[in-house]
Amino acid sequence: MKTSILNVGVSRKCITPPLGTPLYGYPVHRPAQAVGDDLDVIAAAFTYGDTKAIVFSADICSCHETFAREIMAKVEAETGFPANCMMINATHTHSGPNTSAKLSAWGEPDVAFYTDIMVPQAVAAGVEAVKNLRPALFGVATTECNIGINRRTMSPSGEVDLGQNPWGVMDKEMTVMSFKDPATDEILLNMIHYGCHGTAAGRSIEITRDWPGTMKDTLERQTGAITMFLQGAIGECGPLCPNGRTAQSYEVAKELGYQAGHDAVRAFKSIKEWRNVPVTAVCGNVQVPYEPLTPKEVALEELEKLGKLEDMLGIPEKCFAVNEYYRWKKVLAEYESGSTQSHYNFNQFIFSIGPVAIVPFEFEIFFYISLQLRRYSKFQHTLSLSNTNGTRAYLPSKDQICRGGYEVWQFRYANTYKLVDDADSYLVTENLKLLDEAFEKANQA
Repeated sequence: MKTSILNVGVSRKCITPPLGTPLYGYPVHRPAQAVGDDLDVIAAAFTYGDTKAIVFSADICSCHETFAREIMAKVEAETGFPANCMMINATHTHSGPNTSAKLSAWGEPDVAFYTDIMVPQAVAAGVEAVKNLRPALFGVATTECNIGINRRTMSPSGEVDLGQNPWGVMDKEMTVMSFKDPATDEILLNMIHYGCHGTAAGRSIEITRDWPGTMKDTLERQTGAITMFLQGAIGECGPLCPNGRTAQSYEVAKELGYQAGHDAVRAFKSIKEWRNVPVTAVCGNVQVPYEPLTPKEVALEELEKLGKLEDMLGIPEKCFAVNEYYRWKKVLAEYESGSTQSHYNFNQFIFSIGPVAIVPFEFEIFFYISLQLRRYSKFQHTLSLSNTNGTRAYLPSKDQICRGGYEVWQFRYANTYKLVDDADSYLVTENLKLLDEAFEKANQA
């Protein structure tokens, strides 16, 4: 029986926006005055037998599904790699352009960044990665990383805020995957997986990849290979800044990145086995129920309570009200369209490399989802990704919804339709079915 060969190709392109670009992530006008470090989009192409897949990692806060689909369609047209076997993960820096692509109190979407920089550079990276395909051996290892902390603090009165919560749930596991040339031992590509918000740089004036950038650079210097970051479950996790919060300064972002980079190097050096492994791609439809759309009369009443939009714009204290205003407007637009939706439907793509399965989500997922999938998956390593192939704000675990807080508010108001409170259980159950299918397929490869 002929054994298929794992092939890997990688490419990196710069996506740094011009100075003066409003930086995204905080409800203030923060134009970029310097480039701390360049933003990149990295594409890694994989083949094994008939399986073809591409994983992108982009140093942006999020990637709107419209542009993600455009990138994948264009890469498919030029390479023949199927668009439904691609994923675009955002590393979630809060010191890059506004890539939300929807109206919010966080500022105007930077559509020009997508059309002039992100889309063409991502397509070029994907095409070049396919051209660079070559045989590779795979190795993987894990380690503990302590640069992140649960950020959902609770006051004595029960109010949830953003800070540092040392007793809150946390996932400290970092996974490092690496690929090397079987003939020369040259390292071709590294992939780091960990879950933590890219907010350490705070309200800095620099364009920066935040802590993941320095982390990637550290492992890259050690191995000589392009290193990409896959952002994991980040819903309730932020960087462990010395000021007791999860945002501070560009210098702190670099310091945390060095620490995470040393962890990644330690994991890389602990890889014990390099081998040819199968790559599999499994696609399937996943459904999660929506709550019934808020009655039209209620939406009108809420808009009347909020008042005029022009009286709220530009006022930091009114940012939540502005986002609620946009949401109620979208609810009314649904009624005007004459049709309403009952479920959130998406075409899921689960990608496996040997003992590793990668499960993407459009949301900023809470740890419950990723830890449950890891616990019940048959793969040795199951890596969940946030902000991949789209952006739909937070998806908290059901146990946290009653506590409220910023993430729960986003869950309720960021999208036109609100998912049911136990959406996390639906996502775990449906994705475990696809993981089982992927595991069987990998065993037969």
